[in-house]
Amino acid sequence: MNHNENKHPVLKEPPVAHALHYWDAAARVLRYEYNGRDLISIEIPGSDEAGFRHGSDGNIQNIPFFQSIYVALDDCESAMDSLVTITLSADALNMRPNRAGREQAILGQCGRPLMHGVNGMYDILQDLLIEWHGCEWQWHRNKLMLNENGELTAQMRVKLGRKPWTINLKPGYYNKHLGYSYHKPWEFRPNTKPVAGWCSWEAFRREVAASDIADIAKFFGNTLSDYGLEYIQLDDGYEKMPIPYDAEKNLADGWLDTNENFPDGHEGVVDAILEHGFSPAIWTNCNIINVDFVQKHADCFVKDQEGKLLLGEWIDYVFACDENSLSKHILPIYSRLRELGYHYFKIDAIRHLLLDGLHEAVRQGVMSNEDAEQRFRRFMECVRMGIGGDAYFLASWGVLSEVVGVVDACRIAMDANPTWAGIRMQMVESARWFHSQRILFLNDPDHICCRTQTEWLKSVISLVSLSGSLLMLSDPLSVYTPERMEIIKKSLPTLDTYAGETGPMDLSYPAFCWTKLHGFAVTNSEKPVAAEHVELNDAINMAGEYLTMDDNHPFSALWAFHIEKPWKNWCVAGRFATVPLSACQLKFEQLGLHPDKEYLVFDFWKQEYLGNHKGEMQVEALGLGQCQIISLTPVCAHPQLIASSRHVSMDAVSVQNHYWDGERLNLTLNGIKGTTETYWFHIPDGYSHEAGIDNLLKHEITFSKEQEEVILNFTHL
Repeated sequence: MNHNENKHPVLKEPPVAHALHYWDAAARVLRYEYNGRDLISIEIPGSDEAGFRHGSDGNIQNIPFFQSIYVALDDCESAMDSLVTITLSADALNMRPNRAGREQAILGQCGRPLMHGVNGMYDILQDLLIEWHGCEWQWHRNKLMLNENGELTAQMRVKLGRKPWTINLKPGYYNKHLGYSYHKPWEFRPNTKPVAGWCSWEAFRREVAASDIADIAKFFGNTLSDYGLEYIQLDDGYEKMPIPYDAEKNLADGWLDTNENFPDGHEGVVDAILEHGFSPAIWTNCNIINVDFVQKHADCFVKDQEGKLLLGEWIDYVFACDENSLSKHILPIYSRLRELGYHYFKIDAIRHLLLDGLHEAVRQGVMSNEDAEQRFRRFMECVRMGIGGDAYFLASWGVLSEVVGVVDACRIAMDANPTWAGIRMQMVESARWFHSQRILFLNDPDHICCRTQTEWLKSVISLVSLSGSLLMLSDPLSVYTPERMEIIKKSLPTLDTYAGETGPMDLSYPAFCWTKLHGFAVTNSEKPVAAEHVELNDAINMAGEYLTMDDNHPFSALWAFHIEKPWKNWCVAGRFATVPLSACQLKFEQLGLHPDKEYLVFDFWKQEYLGNHKGEMQVEALGLGQCQIISLTPVCAHPQLIASSRHVSMDAVSVQNHYWDGERLNLTLNGIKGTTETYWFHIPDGYSHEAGIDNLLKHEITFSKEQEEVILNFTHL
């Protein structure tokens, strides 16, 4: 088929159909077209006969759709180098087509790097996964490049020969292969901005008052507003109980009329937050517990086969979620709260509405599975309609497929607290659900309680920051000591990290089990949970025995974040002792780094240069809850920045530009006025600096203004 005969249109909704082949015999180029555009271009070397699959011959199955194509050189005696180009939409990623295996780091990425050995590409806007197997290959460039059509291209060198090179195409990947049927990125993409703030729940529980919110906003306005903290979120405790408190009023009044601790109502809360430069955020709950109200509005609630009001285990009365009940009671809540000035909405107990309420109706035979799903979906869509498309929408809690395509963030973990059970749960669940990060929504591991042990705080906040998850603090003011504030500042803002791996979650590993185990049952106390000591044996046994627990890096313990900036590519590796970790040799291939390249290594929390290493390095033992955050920067022939004290990413935050002009290193830095940060530079052999020692320059910079230009002169020996 002649490539120029391609007349297929480019569709907004990509087709679930095979890619078509076009063979240019004269140029010896094999192309595959998908959705009206070139997808894969393979330059076939030499003159030998080439074999390849084409059209529907390459289909393995059609539900979910899976196409396997291959290329082989029939008569060549040795493998030959082929240049392969993959062309994708403007929103695409290098993606490992499976979750991390044993001793492999969980992969994340900022920017659009191409990671060593990562044999997959995911086109977000087309929900298309491409993976390849069978032949040696390496990247031709180290990042995705933008072409003249605004598309991203990746190029690799593949050793083609008699052994087939297999390429698997999975259109509708998250939608159909992984089962997230509402994932339609051509219609909806979540807000992928980094999010950080403070939440009142584990600071005050239901004993919160308007004065607490005002005090917190004032404190953080003076300390963290320049560091990326954006939201102050009022949680449970402002509403009059029960919900709704007056059976003669509508449901909206139950959330709009505040109790005696909030004498100026929502207007007072919003004004206090806005006064100090933050965006107001609000918690609501879908549970309705006032029986008098329910009986008065019985037509808006689900009944059993005998006509009695249905009760769920955790949800009390089950809202019908039909058009009448939603427009009458739900839409007014959220449209009015938005009018009052809230821009961030956390809606709680939706898991119980679906699984303990609507699913109970299915079990009792009063509605179908499809009906329950659609009712829940309409409920979430109604909330979104009320708050508007530009408000931030957090679904809490549980990863519910039905919220995809409506919300911006999803709470992936259970109720967090400062105990080891709570901290470990946040880190383990972040690992379990990382394939969804910024693809389906922003992952929320629940609020961070800074009153936990200092080493545990460093671990959880480092992971949340580097993985780009939603970072919400939740403590009273007395907790924020200078030491803890420094840890927080070095973790803000969070990165805009995307998942670097995908695939179905390994369900042989148990979910983090919390109900009535190890003291981690949800408490009915009105008091926030206190930090407490944990015995080592209890901590190690908390999740029971599992396959990887005796590895050097058990599941959830090893991460690698690949950062691509116009001026530098580097990797930040995180070791997190969800169980105590032994000293061991860490192989760079485990991190998605090239084993034959040399890297400059720096330990962030120790503020220590660990030297240059190739292939692997010895890493230290870590006690329970400790972490080690190290940057690995490829060695280059001239002086370069390798780390800073400003941010745990070392440094994807303050460095805006960095270039070498042959004699000088030029930097543009954005900092916090009045602060001093330290920057470390590597000086390779053949260069010197008057303040450099042992190939290392440590340079302090005090920011007199937000942006500083720094020029460092080096002597060429």
